Amino acid sequence: MIPVYAISTGKIESLQYKDAKPMQSAINKQPFKDQMWLSKLGFVDDEQAYKDHGGPDKAVCCFSKKNYDMYRGDLLDMPEYAMFGENLTIEDLDENVVYFGNQYQLGDAIIEVSEIREPCWKIQAKYGLSDLVKRMSQSGKTGFYCRVIKEGYVSQHHHLELIKEAELDTQLSVQTLNDIYYNDRKNADRIASALKNPYLSSKRYEKLEKMYQRATK
Repeated sequence: MIPVYAISTGKIESLQYKDAKPMQSAINKQPFKDQMWLSKLGFVDDEQAYKDHGGPDKAVCCFSKKNYDMYRGDLLDMPEYAMFGENLTIEDLDENVVYFGNQYQLGDAIIEVSEIREPCWKIQAKYGLSDLVKRMSQSGKTGFYCRVIKEGYVSQHHHLELIKEAELDTQLSVQTLNDIYYNDRKNADRIASALKNPYLSSKRYEKLEKMYQRATK
C-alpha cells in the first residue's frame, strides 16, 4: 500500500497574488467528503482553467508530500495538502520509482501513469517564489499525471495499491523523463529511447519528436 494523505478537487476562481497578474485557476483544492466518482476525465467535481490541464491523459494529478520539504525553508506557512493543486497528495512516492505504464488501484478505480507535470507560473505566483518553476523542473520532483483505466468511486480513506508495474523493457521513470525534458534536451540518444515508450501521451510524443529533430540537426 502507498499511503495517500489527501484527495482533493477544486473549482475555477479568480485569483490575485501580490504583484502577479490576475488569473483564473482551480489551484486551491480541498479534500472532498464521502466519496466521488472518478471518470475518464478526472474527478467529477474537479475543474481546470487551462486547456492543457486535465483531459484523458491528465485526469489525475499526483504529487508527493515529501517533496514539499524542498520549499520548507522558503515558506512560513506550509499547506498540508494540494500545495501545488494536485488531486492526490501522496505521503511519499519518489519519481524515480514511478514508471509510465504503472497501474494503481484507487478505491474502485484503476489509474495509469501517463504524463509528467510541467510546472506553470501560477504555482510560482501563489507562493511568491521567483525560481520555483525552475527549481521544481530541474529537480525532477514535479509530480505526475495519470489516465483512468477503470472508472469508479473513490473515498478519502482509499490509498494507492500498485497492481501492475510497467514491463522491464519499457520502464521509463518520471524522474528520467523530467531529466531529459528539462536538463538534457540535446541528448538525441536519450530522447530516442524515451520515444519508444508505449505509455506516453500523444502530446508528449509530439514534444519529444520536436526535441529529437532539433537535437539531430
